[in-house]
Amino acid sequence: FIAGMRDKLIHHYFGVSLEIVWETVQSDMPVLREWLKGLKEEL
Repeated sequence: FIAGMRDKLIHHYFGVSLEIVWETVQSDMPVLREWLKGLKEEL
């Protein structure tokens, strides 16, 4: 989801809905944070 969001933000800047970006941050970032914590513990 990160690469897809990046592509949308970079290539469609003026067509990006800030509401959708905020919803994505709220829903996906906690999941990503937990995944990264687990990855860090494995290292």
